[in-house]
Amino acid sequence: MAPPLAISGLHAGYGARAVLTGVDLVVPEGTVTALTGPNGAGKTTLVRAICGRIAPRDGAVEVCGVSAADGAARARIGLAPQDIALYRSLTISENLEVFASLAGVAGARVPARVADVMVRAGIADRRDERIDRLSGGWQRRANVAAALVGNPRLLVLDEPTVGVDAPARADLAALVRSLAAEGLGILLVTHDFAFAEMVADRVAILVAGTVALEGPLATLVAARFPHQRRVEATFAVPPDRAGRQALAARGLHDGADDTAFSGVVADTPEAAGDLIAALKAAGLAPRTLSLQAAGLDALYAAVTREAQP
Repeated sequence: MAPPLAISGLHAGYGARAVLTGVDLVVPEGTVTALTGPNGAGKTTLVRAICGRIAPRDGAVEVCGVSAADGAARARIGLAPQDIALYRSLTISENLEVFASLAGVAGARVPARVADVMVRAGIADRRDERIDRLSGGWQRRANVAAALVGNPRLLVLDEPTVGVDAPARADLAALVRSLAAEGLGILLVTHDFAFAEMVADRVAILVAGTVALEGPLATLVAARFPHQRRVEATFAVPPDRAGRQALAARGLHDGADDTAFSGVVADTPEAAGDLIAALKAAGLAPRTLSLQAAGLDALYAAVTREAQP
């Protein structure tokens, strides 16, 4: 049986601008693949190509063995976009009835399909509540349920944890894993590394229009950071140029916040002490310093840093 999603040699863009430049990616059934990458890497364009909204310039996108441009392929996709795509003045059940009809579910089968997805998404008890009266977590669940009413084999979740608190994130994680256990192939597009680590079997890092790294997360991290731990240091004010150079010499680089620096150190009892001594010698006094097992955040930082010109 063909996998829910198979992308090979995909090139796509807009006018003269190339965005995707040779993407290869497979999402097997019963698995969650987390897709992440910097802004502008091509994630949105890739989702549009998967949903048949943009034609490949070269290569192929197949959903269950059918070209993404074919209507039969789109019928096998459930998309839960980042923005809540629900009618706010309608109840959960009313929304799902609308989306079931839009998905082509026969009228007589709509009630049963709506009841089924509400149970699967864990929202049956809230079926008669209006969307605009629900918390962010419940809205996210309803958003996922709307993507399920067409009975897809490929579920695309675009930043499903935006605006969701910690307990609701845990509930969403359990929902995603239960859907994968049912056999769905799930593509999770996210910058929420902690959530991705909770649910993903595989990870793909998209950089400058191509997949720079893909595979089982645990395997990739173990291969990239053997016997190492991730270190993060934060400062009350951004370090000056000399301070930044001293941090870089110890393998610590800044990210989006110029007061936070991260890198990796050896997983030994002496490593933390050596780092603290080196920072002190450079006149740097971190506000916080933490050590933890390397994960997706460290992998992402290393891959995207290497891709910079």
